[in-house]
Amino acid sequence: MMALMLFASTGFTLQPTALSRSAAQQRMAAPPAMIFDQIFGGGKAKASHILLNDGGRANFIKGQIERGEITFEKAAREFSSCPSSSKGGDLGLFAPGAMVPEFDRYCFNPGTAVGEMGIVRTQFGTHIVKLTKKA
Repeated sequence: MMALMLFASTGFTLQPTALSRSAAQQRMAAPPAMIFDQIFGGGKAKASHILLNDGGRANFIKGQIERGEITFEKAAREFSSCPSSSKGGDLGLFAPGAMVPEFDRYCFNPGTAVGEMGIVRTQFGTHIVKLTKKA
């Protein structure tokens, strides 16, 4: 009753949804963990990276970030050759298998902690990777 009054007072109207019986049953049959993962990105990771051609330079820049001389985002904008540099290196949320194997192994390794930075070498070059989320 309270919900009906709330909708009425805000000008919203309740409309019946035209779901087929099988679609409604499928929604109800989905395991709660699966729904949670779909909504909140479970089983996925989020990372930022700085892509460089030179491994030595990657170590130097990583050191500058760790010493607080430059932020990760600023270093990505200034030094990364990846288009993600315009977003401070942010690659967004991705599932296992979406990135090249070396990058994937780093991000989905149980030993890699959120907030950790590492150097990852791939066919594209040397990446300074910062894992920002594991779900």
